[in-house]
Amino acid sequence: MIPECPRAAEGRSRTRYQHGPAAEPNQSRSANGLLSEINTTIKNEPFTDYYTLIPGKELGRGKFAVVRKCVEKCTGREYAAKFMRKRRKGQDCRTEIIHEIAVLELATLSPRVVNLHQVYEMASEMVLVLEFAAGGEIFNQCVSEREEEAFSEEEVKRLMRQILEGVAFLHKSSVVHLDLKPQNILLTSSAPLGDIKIVDFGLSRMVSSHQELREIMGTPEYVAPEILNYEPISTATDMWSIGVLAYVMLTGISPFLGEDKQETFLNISQLNISYTEEELQQLDPAALAFIQTLLRKQPQDRATAEQCLHHPWLQSTELQKTQIVKEILPVEVQEAFSTTSSTTSSPEPPASPTRGEEEEEEEGPATEELIVMAAYTLGQCRQSSSSSVEKEALATEQKAISKRFKFEEPFSALQEVPGEFIY
Repeated sequence: MIPECPRAAEGRSRTRYQHGPAAEPNQSRSANGLLSEINTTIKNEPFTDYYTLIPGKELGRGKFAVVRKCVEKCTGREYAAKFMRKRRKGQDCRTEIIHEIAVLELATLSPRVVNLHQVYEMASEMVLVLEFAAGGEIFNQCVSEREEEAFSEEEVKRLMRQILEGVAFLHKSSVVHLDLKPQNILLTSSAPLGDIKIVDFGLSRMVSSHQELREIMGTPEYVAPEILNYEPISTATDMWSIGVLAYVMLTGISPFLGEDKQETFLNISQLNISYTEEELQQLDPAALAFIQTLLRKQPQDRATAEQCLHHPWLQSTELQKTQIVKEILPVEVQEAFSTTSSTTSSPEPPASPTRGEEEEEEEGPATEELIVMAAYTLGQCRQSSSSSVEKEALATEQKAISKRFKFEEPFSALQEVPGEFIY
């Protein structure tokens, strides 16, 4: 079962995000979607013979696991040790731990997934020695009400690109995480802001096109509608969670969190989400469009991780400008600009000047400017308010328009040059 949703501190449906635990997998179907073979050597020596546990605050804690900072004695390097109980509620869960190790091995080549260093096994628990992410969870920055601590929109864009890179890698390997949330996204450093590391693959599963997988698992505010409806899980299930994660990172608000678990699930199933929050009005409209491509009830309607990486909101400023130019200029102008740019990139050696040209050069310094000349036909506009007579005139006698556009460095826009010209 999915755990009880934490109650809102301020007594309203759209509350600041509250920290909540994830549910354990459905043990009756634990063999479904689990990997069973690993390459990592499991050491049976006492963990404390090789590592020193750092006293103090735990790095993280769940129902059946606790993460603590440790130092490898022979190298002095810092790691995160994840202690996992093998028996949970009277059942042997070693299979799930082996699956988590196998997924971490599979994701070794992705810089966006935490690295596995070593594995130890004792009588009642197993220890996964993982890469230490000094910046900790992004949770605190997500919910901080201090402007200097909260993520800026530009920072969210950079981190979201990295999250999507990691998720795209997993999805290409047919792995779904199923518990993407701020607590499972770590930072390599907090100041300066580092890179992200995706962690906690305890609920992850392998999916395939020829076998359906259904599970009731996840963290309430982040679960997709198909989880609640016990419908097949797919890579699109993770994409819903990324949509919620983007909303939280940008606003500090959990979009579907209700007063209790039932209200939260109702908000999700009915897609009861507000895009009019004050925090959202300050954002780039493209950010809202990005979220809306993911928070769609039907899994097949959601953007994939690869598609999200090409969304305009996540592109650089220069790429956005190029896209805007392509949208507002006629196709012929774009083609003319492209052709002219390519010809000017490798100019021909100048020919010897004639006598007249020499005299002109002596009269004053020459200036250069790139002029893009384009001709295109002006026909009837789809939303034209012209009269029927005017429309007929346009239809029977379309006008050939010729214009010049000046290109200046640095490029910001094409400027139309007035006046007639001959070509």
